[in-house]
Amino acid sequence: MAVSSKCHTFARMKQMRLFILAAIILLLTGCLQDKVGGVRVYSEPNVELYSIPNQTSEFLFYASGPWKATCTEPWLQVMKESGPGGADTLKVVTTQKNLTGEVRKAIVTIVADGELKTVEVTQRDEFAEFDQDEFSLPAEGGMLDVTFRSNFRDSLVLYVTGTLAKYLEDTRDEDSTQQATRTEFKGRINWLRVLPNTDTVPRKGFFYLAFALDENRHVSLDTLKFQQAAFVPDSLKGDSLK
Repeated sequence: MAVSSKCHTFARMKQMRLFILAAIILLLTGCLQDKVGGVRVYSEPNVELYSIPNQTSEFLFYASGPWKATCTEPWLQVMKESGPGGADTLKVVTTQKNLTGEVRKAIVTIVADGELKTVEVTQRDEFAEFDQDEFSLPAEGGMLDVTFRSNFRDSLVLYVTGTLAKYLEDTRDEDSTQQATRTEFKGRINWLRVLPNTDTVPRKGFFYLAFALDENRHVSLDTLKFQQAAFVPDSLKGDSLK
């Protein structure tokens, strides 16, 4: 029994060594495949970016020789289009808003040693855009009255720069935005009253339309510049008439 046990133990040890050797061979083969001939992308190839400019993403890859990267879509730019080979990072950036109302995709192609690899980049479809760039009011104040369009409603947020918020008064009884179609609706912000400016310095600030990710995070989609004239004392008004 003792001899039989030793034989079985020796056989199991031999099998284990063969298994370890096979695993090492597979590992080395995988490493060689990574290092020889063409391109290997290490990052997740499917990337989703928000529908505004300056959204960036980076991909780690290995090229066995000099490489080139291209993208034919005008809304996505490859920041580094070539390199000498080896481990490298490819960075892409969105250059345009997506106002189509539909998700769109771009293919980034990396070529090295005759081998081609592609990375797919998706730009989301949420958009919200003011119909004007600036809005002005006199020192006496008044109602903000601007229109916008968007393709979503439930997660749409309007916010302002902090210094401006304390001069605003919300007069609405309910949301005045009207749904138009499934893919786009037009809204009007005419329920914010701007209080009089009693300071001799003009008020300046920004209104933002944003897509809310959750209660504490949002992505700004468009900006409206706001300015209100300064208060002019009566004594200075008289001087201006002379």
